[in-house]
Amino acid sequence: MDGSSGGSGGHRFRRIPRQSLAHLKLDPLIDENLEQWPHLNELVQCYRADWVKDENKYGHYESVSPPSFQNQIFEGPDTDIETETRLANARRGKGEDATDDDAPSTSGRQYTDATDVSKHFGISSLPAYEPAFDWENERSLTFGQRLSETPMSHGLKISVKVLSLSFQAGLVEPFYGTICLYNRERREKLSEDFYFRVLPAEMQDAKISYEPRGIFYLDAPSASVCLLIQLERPATEESGVTPSVYSRKEPVHLTEREKQKLQVWSRIMPYRESFAWAIVPLFDNSIGAVSGGSASPSSPLAPSVSGSSSHEGVFEPISKITLDGKLGYSGGSSVIVEISNLNKVKECYTEESLQDPKRKVHKPVKGVLRLDIEKHQTAHADLENISESGSVTNDSIDPGDRATDLTFSKCPSNGSDVPQTSNSKWSYGDGKEISGNGSNAPDFSADDFQAFDFRTTTRNEPFLQLFHCLYVYPSSVSLSRKRNLFIRVELRKDDADVRRQPLEAIHPREPGVSLQKWAHTQVAVGARMAYYHDEIKVSLPAVWTPMHHLLFTFFHVDLQTKLEAPKPVVIGYAALPLSTHAQLRSEISLPIIKELVPHYLQETGKERLDYLEDGKNAFKLRLRLCSSLYPINERIRDFFLEYDRHTLRTSPPWGSELLEAINSLKNVDSTALLQFLHPVLNMLLHLIGNGGETLQVAAFRAMVNILTRVQQESVDDAERNRFLVNYVDYAFDDFGGRQPPVYPGLSTVWGSLARSKAKGYRVGPVYDDVLAMAWFFLELIVKSMALEQTRLFFHGLPLGEDIPPMQLRDGVFRCVMQLYDCLLTEVHERCKKGLSLAKRLNSSLGFFCYDLLSIIEPRQVFELVSLYLDKFSGVCQSVLHDCKLIFLQIVCDHDLYVEMPGRDPSDRNYLSSVLIQEVFLTWDHDDLSQRAKAARILVVLLCKHEFDARYQKPEDKLYIAQLYFPLIGQILDEMPVFYNLNAVEKREVLIVVMEIVRNLDDASLVKAWQQSIARTRLFFKLMEECLILFEHRKPADGMLLGASSRSPVGEGPSSPKYSDRLSPSINNYLSEASRQEVRVSLPS
Repeated sequence: MDGSSGGSGGHRFRRIPRQSLAHLKLDPLIDENLEQWPHLNELVQCYRADWVKDENKYGHYESVSPPSFQNQIFEGPDTDIETETRLANARRGKGEDATDDDAPSTSGRQYTDATDVSKHFGISSLPAYEPAFDWENERSLTFGQRLSETPMSHGLKISVKVLSLSFQAGLVEPFYGTICLYNRERREKLSEDFYFRVLPAEMQDAKISYEPRGIFYLDAPSASVCLLIQLERPATEESGVTPSVYSRKEPVHLTEREKQKLQVWSRIMPYRESFAWAIVPLFDNSIGAVSGGSASPSSPLAPSVSGSSSHEGVFEPISKITLDGKLGYSGGSSVIVEISNLNKVKECYTEESLQDPKRKVHKPVKGVLRLDIEKHQTAHADLENISESGSVTNDSIDPGDRATDLTFSKCPSNGSDVPQTSNSKWSYGDGKEISGNGSNAPDFSADDFQAFDFRTTTRNEPFLQLFHCLYVYPSSVSLSRKRNLFIRVELRKDDADVRRQPLEAIHPREPGVSLQKWAHTQVAVGARMAYYHDEIKVSLPAVWTPMHHLLFTFFHVDLQTKLEAPKPVVIGYAALPLSTHAQLRSEISLPIIKELVPHYLQETGKERLDYLEDGKNAFKLRLRLCSSLYPINERIRDFFLEYDRHTLRTSPPWGSELLEAINSLKNVDSTALLQFLHPVLNMLLHLIGNGGETLQVAAFRAMVNILTRVQQESVDDAERNRFLVNYVDYAFDDFGGRQPPVYPGLSTVWGSLARSKAKGYRVGPVYDDVLAMAWFFLELIVKSMALEQTRLFFHGLPLGEDIPPMQLRDGVFRCVMQLYDCLLTEVHERCKKGLSLAKRLNSSLGFFCYDLLSIIEPRQVFELVSLYLDKFSGVCQSVLHDCKLIFLQIVCDHDLYVEMPGRDPSDRNYLSSVLIQEVFLTWDHDDLSQRAKAARILVVLLCKHEFDARYQKPEDKLYIAQLYFPLIGQILDEMPVFYNLNAVEKREVLIVVMEIVRNLDDASLVKAWQQSIARTRLFFKLMEECLILFEHRKPADGMLLGASSRSPVGEGPSSPKYSDRLSPSINNYLSEASRQEVRVSLPS
């Protein structure tokens, strides 16, 4: 038998590289000496480490295809001699044609003579009895069955590429722009800005062949979600060529003098001003019909185009007719968008003011911006499709988004009435078609810009990526006189020396450039009240000091042509300490300082400062902190701080401050708790593993409280919260082997609490919560053991060999045993009270044994199984007996169940012997549902073996039949038990008996009846029962055709009708097996 597919092979764990925000590598500011900040080290490891998935946890099953059925002829009392002869010839032909398969057994067992393996008559009856056996479906019916979860991903990924920008006047100067996801209704940015530029031909660099795309993430399609596009150009020269040349009617083209002036000026002017903006709805399908009568989608990804609002597929190639009547063609999932009504601006603005109905509307720009917008799937299955090398396949993409008979045309624009709806012409094209099998999966370039999704910081779910930056939004500056004002933003470490260079912390706007020392806003030209809409992204240091601050420098620039580039003049400064303001989301107002002096942040230095505008708060700005390293919640920050002190041994040995910080975690609000769930659980587990008894107990209780809160706040009310399942299945890697495994400490502290409860001590309500979350702790213990097993044996293992089972140390196994015993007692006691928690805990204990069978020495697991059966011995209460059946059902579903050893070296499979004993005991039970369940467990197991691709050799089938052979002996010993079953249960039992008998060798089969004459009669009486219960009735008997093979229409004196597949196979088998095979030699 081949156990490699289900065993603890060398590839038990699959490493899954982290996805999505791959560009957020550790910045130099963070990648300092993390060892002096253990909590930071833990956070960074938590976000950077690959996920580790146990491939064995949810079982494997590879089945063979079911055999095809042939029409069969049956012998009856009135069979004529011709049919009789034909049947005999058919039988003789089969015997002569049969050849033994000399291929070795997959089980590795050696037989002296393979030809001794008996080939019994007829094909198996199981395919007829279970024509649609589905292992996944059968195991899903088990109470408390575990379901795997895939890590969170958010439905939609949209890429945007700027193809071209063209003006009627011509493109002679560089243009720059930003694109972001924007919610029109809430007037809120959903993502950071993606920067692009469009250069005239003479300024393009031949070396740069690839223009990056912006990749945006979206939870779900919404009519209010759109792309906000903002264009900039070099600040206008005084008495030079104004931007109005791009919107004038006549003359259409620039004169040579205008072109020359623009080209010269754009080369010496490094500062930019606002030029135009547009809003492109992505999913708005509200715009009505155009000439021709068919609906016209107003946006590239509208539901009418993309097939369904769920966006679970890709676009189908379609042909369409544009407004000018020319036939166009679209292919793939790429949409070309032509934005023709760019809204020109004459003054500086904020993003919030763009949709103000009172806002003055200017002449539209005579030009077109062409974008390539493409929708990509970020399906959950993407993670499952990552190969071991880390490459991604798109098997999950379903080519289900279809659009047919749609007319794509220009959207009607009503000018000033709806300025926010861009006049866009949609057409499909230039897109790579993504086939359903992922053969042409879209591959993103390393140069593509993945825009950070701001909703990541507000969702109620764990942070899975490392991000640590601050977005700065200068809003307005109010001055008493007009200026051409722009602002320089920089991050400084302290204020001691005003001439010291700032930190290189500002993200550049050009691709492929390292972090900068500062960034500039646009120029607000000739404004007393200067408004800005710039976004400046600042990389933050890992740890802030009170002296870290943002410094804003205000410049006036003269926009007149001189012999050299215009030189900005400093007007003033403003400073903002990070430690006090970085968390604020509301608007911040600051005064403007005329000149910087040393220690300008400190109170003593502020007395010597002069201010502009009489010290009024003339400068307003907003900040957006996005960090998975710095928790806004103060209690989590305190816990991290005390964790560092304890780890570095800088706090008193009793750690009272850490105890207080641990206990205060229960008061953390749910969103903050969920966001930092993974690192907090890791740190608590670290303390449970090696924190000393007092800290162990406190950390364990805090962990129970956190898990319970997360579980109770499940949106889907699942018994196993998906965030917790994801943590155990993917994120938890037992600290990557950097410290001792966590399972000994976790078993000890939990076992201690359980024993205290068993001895009658008061343990508080926490114990009920522990039992409710037992599944989590048990799965955590198992994964910790499995990871240790892999690390112990993997590197010294010869290629292709399985990792051997791990022998648990006596002390640890004793602790696990005691904990298991206490939990069994809880199941036993609470079952009697009818509490549902007991059944869930019982299933968790079953899966605990199931998991351990793949990791530790099986005989150690048998000790736990034996302990369970001792606790639930005999025919106990109905609810307790039901728990026992569920437990056995779970454990016996193990991939290597067939190959398990006996409890003693001389014995055969311990689990199968226990199962047979308990199943037979159940048939003697009064509870009808349990009798049916016990029989069903056997049928499902026999079907699983019959169709298992690993066990198709005759010798493998013989071995399995011998495992279950004792069941026939028990039935013959206690025939009244069998006769007490109803017809449905009898058929379940007899189909199992038929399967065992069919695969047995002759010697074993004879043992079934040779003990005595009475035994022989009983055996053949059992065979006779098969004929009666599986009797084939013709349709004329008044029963419906196609009735289920195991669900009778009714029970009466006559046998019900069964499928015309099942009864023939049973009859054929029995008639052939009982017939005396005699070859008649005809006289010559």
